[in-house]
Amino acid sequence: DLVDLNCSWDHESPAHPADPTRPENMTQLSDLVANSDCEFGIGVDGDGDRIGVVDENGDFIHPDRLIGIFANDVLADRKGDSSEEVRTILFDVKCSMGIQQAIEASGGIPKMVRTGHSFMKRELSERPDIMFAGEMSGHLFFNDRWNGHDCSLYNSARLMELVARRVGSTQGFENFSDLISIVPSFPATGENKIPYSGDRVETMMLVEKAFSDMECLKIDGVRAVYPDGWFLCRPSNTEPVLILRAEAHTESSLARLLSDVHSRLAGIVDVSELS
Repeated sequence: DLVDLNCSWDHESPAHPADPTRPENMTQLSDLVANSDCEFGIGVDGDGDRIGVVDENGDFIHPDRLIGIFANDVLADRKGDSSEEVRTILFDVKCSMGIQQAIEASGGIPKMVRTGHSFMKRELSERPDIMFAGEMSGHLFFNDRWNGHDCSLYNSARLMELVARRVGSTQGFENFSDLISIVPSFPATGENKIPYSGDRVETMMLVEKAFSDMECLKIDGVRAVYPDGWFLCRPSNTEPVLILRAEAHTESSLARLLSDVHSRLAGIVDVSELS
């Protein structure tokens, strides 16, 4: 059974912004699912290329965790394939370290790439044997039984198919939250957008210098690798802002990580609102 919500478009007084990757935009859906017999809920963005999800309890699921369960399913269909390309799963630099762990646990090869759905589509076009890719923003790209494009209708259908096959008393997972638990979850900040003054290139050079004593991934901005977490600073592709995000194994280690970030970026970027 399907329960629809806000399917009669009202452009004058919409229920909320059309971004299903923000928890505050999913509260209406969360309440509906939590007070019904629905197994999960799906939210769609304004132009129909991203999805967000809540579980059977109405709890918001961060979109990058969907990459983990879809990767597990796609890889299961190719179990025993020795091709590295077929077993490679692409994800962007903003994603949780839990995604990499979930891909590896499923027998896949995690490959981090720069953020941007156009870049992801180009990567899939150039490497057609890669079967799946995804972004934290909710863009998901199936390249196995689909054409590698991000379509919320198709991705919703794939999620329903996955739940139908994998969730149930005899199918391995009791409910949706049980299924999503195969993807580790860690304490993290939100996706913080921080305006910056001055030249973008010069600002990023200063950020890179601030972390020069650390291992850093520089495929898209600077992702500094800590012993128990990571911090990302990258320039937005569409706005004059820096995108900041951090994650760690525990709340206390996240607090220590953020304290270090504040010290390193003092005078370069205002990170006082990073949380």
